Amino acid sequence: MLNGEKISSEGKILRLLEQKILVIDGAMGTMLQENGLKSGECPETWNITHPEVVRKIHSDYLEAGADIILTNTFGANGNKLMKCNEQHQLKEINEQAVKLAREAVDSYCKENSVEAFVAGSVGPTGEILEPCGTLKNEEAYQGYQDQIKVMASAGVDMIVLETFYNLDEIKIALKAVKENSDLTVFASMTFDESLKTIYGISPEKAVEELFEEGADGVGANCGSGPEWLYQVLTRMRIITDAPLLVEPNAGIPYLEDNKVIYPASPQKMAEYAEKFAQLRVNIIGGCCGTTPEHIKAIAQKIKKTFQEEVLP
Repeated sequence: MLNGEKISSEGKILRLLEQKILVIDGAMGTMLQENGLKSGECPETWNITHPEVVRKIHSDYLEAGADIILTNTFGANGNKLMKCNEQHQLKEINEQAVKLAREAVDSYCKENSVEAFVAGSVGPTGEILEPCGTLKNEEAYQGYQDQIKVMASAGVDMIVLETFYNLDEIKIALKAVKENSDLTVFASMTFDESLKTIYGISPEKAVEELFEEGADGVGANCGSGPEWLYQVLTRMRIITDAPLLVEPNAGIPYLEDNKVIYPASPQKMAEYAEKFAQLRVNIIGGCCGTTPEHIKAIAQKIKKTFQEEVLP
């Protein structure tokens, strides 16, 4: 987190990343499930129905050491909300999500004399684009545009496009960000054990094409555990010196007594956080299965080992 001088809002995150590694938070869905979110329930509606729970999750991640808090808006684009018949609440859901994250961040920063950031989380539509599927490019763009405009107006500091498999779709989302805001934007895709997305996109292709389309940073999240994403980020770093982001799952989940178990401990995630830091990955956090305990271990490792180190 930033102490002392407060830099201007335009590009402040990118400038800070030239100086130090930032820790982004962990899973929202995992924490909502622990608080009673039912299978099939729309997580983003909890911004309206259970605001105190969402705000508390943000606060817990800040207390754990996160520098960047993701809004509870992963599935709050127009097309995704349509699946749960909540598209009419797009504006309220996204506005409330930013409000809750901003309240948590502002309160924590005031109490601790530090600076942290709110990132708008944007996920895929869950549909297949034409010509293989039925979703038109312009429909996908409209759904992202509506979401981005609301979040930008509500006051997010940056946008993180995450858990995309289809390069064409993340390019549409990236275009919506670039054409409807001046926000810093990171574009993150999901890779499996083959080190490709399910659409066959390699880390190198993702880096080359997403930076060409105007992303400020590129990364990988979700998918497999940290050991696989370490290989992905290694390949990304070989071909670029630009900012990179990583948010691994807490290992590959399995079922035990009808409960999903993520096997990677906070200690293991911290060990890989150190490896990612040595790769000069600029933003490090967690995805599915990670909790404030995982983020605390990551933050302690990063800040103890690299706090005083200036990234080249």
